[in-house]
Amino acid sequence: MRQVTWLRLLPVLLVVLVGALDLTYHQQRQGIIVALTAIPALSLIMPGAQSPRQSLISGALALAGTAVGGAVDWHSRPVVVMVTLANIVLLTAISHYLQRRWQAHEPASPALPAPPPARQKAEAPTTQAHRLGELQVALRSLPQPDRTTMAADLCDIRETPYGTRVLVADLMGKDDATIAAGVELLDRWRHLSASEPSLAEIARHLDNALADRTDRFAKTLLLTFKGGRGELVCCGHPLPLLLSDHEGARPLDVLAPLPPLGLFDLVPQGCPVYTTSFAVGSTQRLLIHTDGVEGVRDVAGAPFPLLERARSYAGHGATALLDALAADLEQHAHASVDGIRDEALLLLLQAEKREFQHLTTTLHTPRPGTPARSDDDRVGA
Repeated sequence: MRQVTWLRLLPVLLVVLVGALDLTYHQQRQGIIVALTAIPALSLIMPGAQSPRQSLISGALALAGTAVGGAVDWHSRPVVVMVTLANIVLLTAISHYLQRRWQAHEPASPALPAPPPARQKAEAPTTQAHRLGELQVALRSLPQPDRTTMAADLCDIRETPYGTRVLVADLMGKDDATIAAGVELLDRWRHLSASEPSLAEIARHLDNALADRTDRFAKTLLLTFKGGRGELVCCGHPLPLLLSDHEGARPLDVLAPLPPLGLFDLVPQGCPVYTTSFAVGSTQRLLIHTDGVEGVRDVAGAPFPLLERARSYAGHGATALLDALAADLEQHAHASVDGIRDEALLLLLQAEKREFQHLTTTLHTPRPGTPARSDDDRVGA
């Protein structure tokens, strides 16, 4: 630091030195003053040379020294003094020009890396309940702790001419392409759910839309509820659980589960789409969960016993049941750093009186979706 300070003072020292020598020996050596013309050029090699002000300061010092020396003995050497002044002005202008060019082309100094964004703690999730069409719906989102990535689980429930229809999807990835795929999936679903009578055809159209227009796939459940019956198409999604006050809980029997939407073309010889139908009664409910629940592990690597816990809470109300499952999931993963690997959705569906028009969750923050009750299973094509 001190060395840099002394170097910055060098033009001043040189002007003083040359001026003193000229005043002392100007009668014997009239050309000593000419050495001051080199002062502006020194600014090009001084610390801070990229600053155009450096050349102007050095030039001003050299002109001042020349003016003092010239005033002392002007009559005996006017040409020497005038030439020295002209050269100082010329070299100052050249140095100033070069320094401006250097400054214009100097790469910006690398900025200090920005501090990493503070991890936002997920808001404490709560169970939300709604009535939509023929369904009483309870939804609970389970965000990954301290996550900074987007959530890719979504659901959409709406009343249509063909009954109350439900879409639950878990999209692959967590980037802009995932958002685009989610938008495409929801747009197509909203149109098809209100215009296409066949749930199987809706599945085919959605698969084609994802395969043709995106590079993502989606593990999906499609359901229709109308007149005491439910219809389901399962596309690579975890099977729902059928909850009963008398029988506890059991997986819903699904005929021929399909690949995720967007991957039907991977099935050799084509991919036939079958639907599963089941009765919807007042004593049964349908528990739907995305695969984030199945990915929860404890310290020993054991998965969360969802079926067992669902049976133990089968007699609880909708909100109490989902709250209890969410608490058990967090407790199961509490001792494991990687216990909760992904966000998840829990939905509980039960047949109810018609009310709302539709409910949609987003890709960024899962919001209330819909679930419904079910009765005895019956599989149909």
